[in-house]
Amino acid sequence: MGYRSDVAIAIHKDLQGEFLTFLNTTELMAHIFGDMSDFHLDKDYQGDGHWLFTVDSVKWYSSYIDVEMFEKFFNAMDEKEETQNGYRFVRIGEQNDDVVERGDWYGSDIHVKREIQVGY
Repeated sequence: MGYRSDVAIAIHKDLQGEFLTFLNTTELMAHIFGDMSDFHLDKDYQGDGHWLFTVDSVKWYSSYIDVEMFEKFFNAMDEKEETQNGYRFVRIGEQNDDVVERGDWYGSDIHVKREIQVGY
């Protein structure tokens, strides 16, 4: 079955060209944008042409080709201060303390909210 995570990735419209350079094969394009993709893509996030990728209960393993591509993209964007502000990545794993946040685009309004739920 494997360990599952919920993931949200926001990419500012100014970084979409750089993101697409990381999708240098049709196989990767299909993994990210294709009909069989696990990702839900909002191509007009915040009504301003930004992209928002979301996926629930996914195996987010670095050995997967699409996950590896995203991680390489994040690493490249983190190298320059001006591009750190152009994306936001949040992953919540199955364990309560397993939260990963990357990118400084806080205007993307993606954050973790924890709450106690009683009943279903």
